[in-house]
Amino acid sequence: MEALGSRGSFTANPPRVLIVDDDVESSEILRASLVALGYVVDHSSHGADALMAARLVRPDVVLLDVMMRPLGGMEVLKHMRTLDATVPVIMVTAADDPTLIRAAREMGAYGYLVKPVEDQRLRRMLSEAVTRSRQDWRPAVERQR
Repeated sequence: MEALGSRGSFTANPPRVLIVDDDVESSEILRASLVALGYVVDHSSHGADALMAARLVRPDVVLLDVMMRPLGGMEVLKHMRTLDATVPVIMVTAADDPTLIRAAREMGAYGYLVKPVEDQRLRRMLSEAVTRSRQDWRPAVERQR
């Protein structure tokens, strides 16, 4: 696990988070708080863009909004699982729907956060997800051996 410095920033090799949300204002607020904590943050406002970003720059964690158009968060999650099943995807939504939460977990979501997201819970879940991501990830060449 990466150690946090005295100002909340990571001491070495900052983790990369991909925020996927079509609400630009809330994404910017989240991005600013994560940058202040030492994360490198990328943002995609559409599912198709997020899939391309996940291929080009492997994030340590994806924060994925459930309610997006035209490609919804559950569909994006399904595609992301086929691209790289080791990247933790945390679903974020205003819908506190047990059926949706169960479906997301069955599709391989790492976690599920309900908006407004509690800061401490977000920090803890991100930290745990980064640790898992970095333990699970190996270059494709190594995985094929």
